[in-house]
Amino acid sequence: MIFRRLLPVILAFFLLPGCSQKEIVSGDFTLVSPLPRNVAAGGIGEDPFILSRSTVISFSDVSLRDAAGLLAEGLEEATGLSLRISDNRPRKNFILLSLDSAPDTGLEGFQQEESYRIGCDAGGITVSGGSVKGVLHGIQTLCKALPVVERPEACRFALPAATVYDYPEFPYRAFMLDCGRHFFSVSYIKELIDILALHNLNYFHWHLTEDQGWRLEIKKYPKLTEIGSSRPGTRDPQTDKLDGIPVSGFYTQEEAREIVRYAAGRGITVIPEIDLPGHTQAALAAYPELGCTGGPYEVATRYGVLDDVLCVGKDEVMDFVKEVLTEVMDIFPSEYIHLGGDECPKVRWEKCPDCQRKIRELGLKASGSKTREELLQSWFSSQLEAFLAEHGRRMICWNDVLCDWGDKVVGEPSKQTVIAGWMRTASTEIAVREGYDAILCPVDYCYFSNAAVNRITGIESIRRVYDLPVRPEGLSEAGQRHILGVEACIWTERVSETDSLEWRLLPRLSTLSELQWSDPAQHDIGAYLPRLRHMADIYGSRGWAWKTDIAEAWEQE
Repeated sequence: MIFRRLLPVILAFFLLPGCSQKEIVSGDFTLVSPLPRNVAAGGIGEDPFILSRSTVISFSDVSLRDAAGLLAEGLEEATGLSLRISDNRPRKNFILLSLDSAPDTGLEGFQQEESYRIGCDAGGITVSGGSVKGVLHGIQTLCKALPVVERPEACRFALPAATVYDYPEFPYRAFMLDCGRHFFSVSYIKELIDILALHNLNYFHWHLTEDQGWRLEIKKYPKLTEIGSSRPGTRDPQTDKLDGIPVSGFYTQEEAREIVRYAAGRGITVIPEIDLPGHTQAALAAYPELGCTGGPYEVATRYGVLDDVLCVGKDEVMDFVKEVLTEVMDIFPSEYIHLGGDECPKVRWEKCPDCQRKIRELGLKASGSKTREELLQSWFSSQLEAFLAEHGRRMICWNDVLCDWGDKVVGEPSKQTVIAGWMRTASTEIAVREGYDAILCPVDYCYFSNAAVNRITGIESIRRVYDLPVRPEGLSEAGQRHILGVEACIWTERVSETDSLEWRLLPRLSTLSELQWSDPAQHDIGAYLPRLRHMADIYGSRGWAWKTDIAEAWEQE
């Protein structure tokens, strides 16, 4: 009777798809995305490393203790094994995390901060990095190299004897989420940061203020969140009718610090964006004296480019912005602070006595495609750039502060400003040629929330991202060095749920991460597809909502 009851369990155990009690399932470092720069297999016949319950995770430096904990979590999720962590390395059956500022790799560029090396043989695994960040990237590679199986507790996991050398192509690899139009919880922002870490990103660009909502607590200006963080609903762009679904929420300063700490533990820096002088109607609703007309204003219920912006002709507006930024810098230690600068209509400034007086005081004169009001914004942004520089920070702005949709140069921001080229790849190229450091994030490749990208289905949605020219032709070698990196963006006019966000993000982020990280000489979409399939298996194992229509490419293999 007992045997009869246990028979289904015994059969299920031995008939498990792809894995049985006696089977060893082996990982593959060449299936990792983004693809490591160099994977050298071990000698012929060299035995793999087999994980077991007696495997010990150790670390050579106390700064790696938390990284060891993350590795233990990742391995348990992938294999079901709960491994012991120790600061003493056993002679065998170990995974050692260590720092090595100058590993002997023979690869140019390997000694940079985010570089890592993995050495794997039958006795153990060593993950060494140029910094803690490098080790964290090595940990991700180690976990991603493992196979995804239905019942990991019924398998034995092995990693092949190999040596992996790796470092990123770009120092800036980012993803931006707009929380101004729709609010996402602290717990979900943490999950999103885990997604970014899986893809070797090192910056989370957090868009915190919009016409439709101010999301960060500022203690000196409490009305920004008391009034500016809520709207009664959103208007349909076709009918202009309010949907009656309230949108509200903001992050306290302590919650923001918690997210900063969480991200830092995964090698990611949080870049806050306080968008100004445009996209500020939520702030004007809270403090109407900051606008050109004095209001009244309301937190915007419709999307688009709105005419009411900060009155930069008023000295008190500059004081307001600097006081807000002082609190922002106290929360966020990032070397970069994003100040938007995009889509700022000048119709109020053209008629505002305060703005016109400021133009006269500054002696601003129209020149070519640069109007006096455009130059007023350049003056405003340059004042803020200098203020941030006094505090050891650097300003990022959207390319609107420099050039427009017609590729005309319309502004003169400080040369220390980093330009995020969103309009098209030409925006980034213009910035570079004008002598600015720049970031590639063109709407037709990198705006994963944009309809032009999301209406493309199947493998073509991946190909669109993969075709982004991250090293634009025609730029000099010096010009190429001005391109800091690549960024993906999700704006949330049509994204209010986490599943909708993930469907737009995954697996495109994997595709973009190959461009951000891997050697351009390795870019080959045909070779990439097996890695993408493996990443999709990882997404599924973690319960993330990914864009499954790309799977048709696998059916055709």
